[in-house]
Amino acid sequence: MMRNRLTRFAARMGFIAFLTLLSINFVLGQGSPVFRIGVLDDQNGPIANGARLAVREINANGGVQGADGTSFILELIIQPISGTDAANTIASLRDASLIAVLGPETDANVKDNLQVLEALNVPVLTSAMGDTTLTEAESGRLFRTRAPQLLQGRALANILLGDYQLQRIATVQLDNELETSAGVVGFTISASGLNIAPQYGLQAVTDTALADAITQLASSNLEAVVAYGEPQQAGKLIAGLREAGYTGQFVYNQADDPIFRSSSQGEYAGTFAATTWPYTAQDEASILFRDSYIQLYGELPGAIEAASYDSILLLAAAINRPGELQANLAQLDNIEGVQGSLVPAQLQRGETSNNVAVVQVGEFGAPQVIARFAGNERLDINIPVLPTLIPTVAATPTPDGVVITIKQVKQNIRSGPSTAYDVLGQASQNEQYQVVGATIDNTWVVIQYRGTLGWLATYLLDVFGDLSTVPIIAPPPTPTPAPTPTAVPAPDIVITAATINPSPIIVNQPFVITLTVQNIGGAPSGQFAVAATFPPNNIYAASIVPPLAPGQTVLTNLSGTFTNTGCYAVVAVADLNNDVNEAAGENNNIFNINYCINKPIIRQGNQTLNAGDSLDLEGNAVQADLQWSAAADMLNAFGSARIGVLPGVTLETVHYDLINASVINQTSLPRTSFAPGSVIGVITADGNRGALRVDDMSGTQLRITFVLYQN
Repeated sequence: MMRNRLTRFAARMGFIAFLTLLSINFVLGQGSPVFRIGVLDDQNGPIANGARLAVREINANGGVQGADGTSFILELIIQPISGTDAANTIASLRDASLIAVLGPETDANVKDNLQVLEALNVPVLTSAMGDTTLTEAESGRLFRTRAPQLLQGRALANILLGDYQLQRIATVQLDNELETSAGVVGFTISASGLNIAPQYGLQAVTDTALADAITQLASSNLEAVVAYGEPQQAGKLIAGLREAGYTGQFVYNQADDPIFRSSSQGEYAGTFAATTWPYTAQDEASILFRDSYIQLYGELPGAIEAASYDSILLLAAAINRPGELQANLAQLDNIEGVQGSLVPAQLQRGETSNNVAVVQVGEFGAPQVIARFAGNERLDINIPVLPTLIPTVAATPTPDGVVITIKQVKQNIRSGPSTAYDVLGQASQNEQYQVVGATIDNTWVVIQYRGTLGWLATYLLDVFGDLSTVPIIAPPPTPTPAPTPTAVPAPDIVITAATINPSPIIVNQPFVITLTVQNIGGAPSGQFAVAATFPPNNIYAASIVPPLAPGQTVLTNLSGTFTNTGCYAVVAVADLNNDVNEAAGENNNIFNINYCINKPIIRQGNQTLNAGDSLDLEGNAVQADLQWSAAADMLNAFGSARIGVLPGVTLETVHYDLINASVINQTSLPRTSFAPGSVIGVITADGNRGALRVDDMSGTQLRITFVLYQN
């Protein structure tokens, strides 16, 4: 029989102090089959440490049981990744026979290596929290192990604006990182949803900008400053604000970071933060995990360690089910974890946890838990895992009683003796129940189940005792089929078009992408968010769309400024936070946008070069850049000009940054190195960048089309 979830968790965790002293091989022996899990982290990084603790516990307790009853030990393959060679490092795991991968830790590492991560063809469980991290993953193999930034921003907004009734708020972004932008946007969207938009948002990456921000914030009569980003800058920000006389609340999402604290000049007490797990939590699961972690590593665990531990629990639960591991992970529900109840089946695809805590740094530096949430539901701060009613354990059979044991992995318990009756619940393999009755032919038995009678088919059970000794119970009336419910009109949000201005987008100049958003459903929608994260600079842009009537269309803008050129694709997401209960679900909320970024074109045209002709791309007759030498079958560069073939591009997709000296570095190109359709990059003698397309080569003539970009 199953026990109460918290009791079971406590029993499981209670052995850890003893188990960590034992060798896993000693407990399990050398012959057990192995499941290998990859870890993209340093050997003693937070993901590796959290996973290692969970694996040691599971292995020392007999391993994880597969759906067929086979026990497996778990083995971690820990692989550090570096920014310069991360993709190759990740790809190398394909030969390690892994069932899953934990990591990477950051949104940037996930997004930069998404294609190679998905190519591993196993579930990837990441602790990255950016709100759009999962939207670009098309395979369904990417799972997030912590609540996203938006839920953390919503929890903070609920406390600051609800509990504390603050209204005059500003946000400050302290670096250019993707996760930082996501945090600012998540809080801003949540605050706006509570009808209190931040008065303004500042970006202070440099010390000069930070000093200006402190002056502006301190003179604005604010009640709260919400900061995201680089810890040292955050410490300088709160220190400068307090020195300038600011007495309002300060919010920083890395309030326990030692760099933040050391640079704050002792002004960090009172700081608010949101986290997915606070190490000062007093619920039983958190205490047991924290104590076991300290005993093993001699240091306090953090939110990532807790999420990594929970990842192993999820994998163990999914392994125990029949079927494919990825699908099993998505269907898990009410798995008790350190962070709280893990409910992938109740969340958007890829999400596993919606648990958030809001803390405030106390007088002596410890984060005091002031609120805990599961999504929008506020929880008792000491009981984040809500208990569930579970059947009690049946007694061992006696001569006067009959007991059945469940043989299947899961078996339905019904309200009557046939599949026409409703399912009351499910029993799990090896659970036992006292039999209180049976049908006249003993083909179905009856048990007490959740305050009523439950019926199970006898042929699926192991029966201990004599069924002829139990009462015959008449079946209840066969239920009549319920009428098909009438469809209730519901809203349905879609993006139908996108207009890019300017097109192509000009680097270092603002762009605006106007989205046409429509409610194609049959009922009004509420307010919702539309957002996208634009490569190559990972610009996170979002807008709030007001409520839409059925059939109503509205235009909304996403804007930003790129610092690099190129051609890219992005997925725009409508109803970003699933605020609208849509008839068609969330599957039609994405819209693919393709765009190019380039420098302005200062000159373009066509030209036919005869033998010996030269070409000046600037057209200013100052200095020629190229000469066509038909006799030598050669295209030559003049003076300091350089040329080179650009493979895999067209004149429409070539861009300024592609034409750089590391590629465009030749003084001549033989005729055999290019053909009609080839694109040749040119760095002119005047230092400008351009490209030419070979349109035709006939006899001694070379016909081209060219473009020249502004520096």
